[in-house]
Amino acid sequence: MEIITNSVEMKQCDTNTIAHYGVPSLVLMERAALGVLEEIKGRGLLGRPALVICGLGNNGGDGLAIARLLHLSGSPVTVLIADKEEKMSAETKQQYEILARYGIAVVHELQELPLASRGPGAQELPWASGRPPAEPSGSCFRLVVDALFGIGLGREIQGTCRQWLEYANSLNAFRLAVDIPSGINAGDGQVMGCAFLADLTVTFAYRKLGHLLYPGSRYCGEVVVKDIGITRESWLGASPSCLAYGREELALLPRRPAYSNKGTFGKVLVIAGKKNMAGAAVFSAQAALASGCGLVKVFTAEENRVIVQQLIPEAILETYDPNEDAQSVAGKLAAQLSWADAAVAGPGIGTEEPAISLVECVLRQSRIPVVLDADGLNICGERPGLLAEHSGPVIITPHLGEMARLTGLKIPKIRQRLLPAARDAARTQNVVCVLKDARTVIATPKGQCYVNTSGNHGMATAGSGDVLTGILAALLAQGMKPEEAAPLGVYLHGLSGDAAALKAGHSGMMARDILWGIRSVCADAERDRTDEGL
Repeated sequence: MEIITNSVEMKQCDTNTIAHYGVPSLVLMERAALGVLEEIKGRGLLGRPALVICGLGNNGGDGLAIARLLHLSGSPVTVLIADKEEKMSAETKQQYEILARYGIAVVHELQELPLASRGPGAQELPWASGRPPAEPSGSCFRLVVDALFGIGLGREIQGTCRQWLEYANSLNAFRLAVDIPSGINAGDGQVMGCAFLADLTVTFAYRKLGHLLYPGSRYCGEVVVKDIGITRESWLGASPSCLAYGREELALLPRRPAYSNKGTFGKVLVIAGKKNMAGAAVFSAQAALASGCGLVKVFTAEENRVIVQQLIPEAILETYDPNEDAQSVAGKLAAQLSWADAAVAGPGIGTEEPAISLVECVLRQSRIPVVLDADGLNICGERPGLLAEHSGPVIITPHLGEMARLTGLKIPKIRQRLLPAARDAARTQNVVCVLKDARTVIATPKGQCYVNTSGNHGMATAGSGDVLTGILAALLAQGMKPEEAAPLGVYLHGLSGDAAALKAGHSGMMARDILWGIRSVCADAERDRTDEGL
């Protein structure tokens, strides 16, 4: 399992390594510089004329050390740094003094750069338009290293620094960011005014949330993590607030004993699908079976009978008449809940009666774990307090629009603070919150958060969310706790989409391809267990 940090946690780990373990800050800085140089060398970039843009803090100190190592390795180097030596951190000032002794070129203004690197209209700097001109093919720089701000930036970039970043982005060069592209918030991935657009980001110890969350992820390019001596010991017993699952966590998938029957692997009740929405029920039920569940029963509107029986004959079917008294329909559902080990509630059921009574019944009467999705969430959004009445464990799986209806927050606000929004909902409603976006995040009632790193844009297709609900319900039915099933299920769902993309491509991917992906990923996991003798 991978630790994902924010700027506060990373700074504390850095401080603990220095103050508690006695590792000098300059040692960490030199190891960071060596890690960057290793990546530059490995990509065949040594020897290219390089521009290193440095700030006054320790990220700038990393940049100055990188510039020195590039110089000693035979690369022509120019350093661009503000002429404010008195504001440099102690380590950066020391690196600056070392650099001067080597005679490496240092400039303090864009106008001081070689004219060939500044392009047409260079004499007009700074650019009146606020954007640099297109950079010609004759530029002298072929490598640009951004060491301006790093993870500590907490304000919007303006003025001279903005001009420097816009200029760097205009160059026809390989762009490398040190730790995180300047202008990207390390805690939430937001762009603070403008940001360096990197081809490669070399970060240290751990990936940061800003590397993973959008739009920051788009600015990072490839992200490589380098060990500089900050390890799990540097947390001094504290627990990381955010984690990410990797392939090794597939070992957590429920085991399948040889002496078993279909009841051994759990029973899922799928409450989904009104008239003309049978697909939601079908995809959730198929996903539950593909994820290892032994028995699935679909509780759906009578109009869906033929479709469900034709498309998923493996499932048991129980229908209701939408014109029947809502309380009578809820009574039928209560009897079915006593049969199941876990339930899906909400996909495609609508937001009118009898759907309202079905959701009320599930939340108020059920003691089994429930995955509440889609219309189930919209019904709760229209009835404040209903979600908090749940009797059993609940996983909610809202996308941004459903989260907005559930919480009253605007979508842009939620998008800017995905983890806090998920964490708040999990805590206040006592649920596990799976907040779906291009990078899905998961939060438990106790505050543990996860960011999902699997999946791709091809999964932005109808029925994909229904597949996820089926996966989650299957894991719950097989005995996993909600706080365990949610991050594993989301990761499995993303891996299944990645497998589907190899077969169907991104543009042509459909929910049925993700279903095939589930079986492919689970089969690989079983083979891995067999090979390892587990």
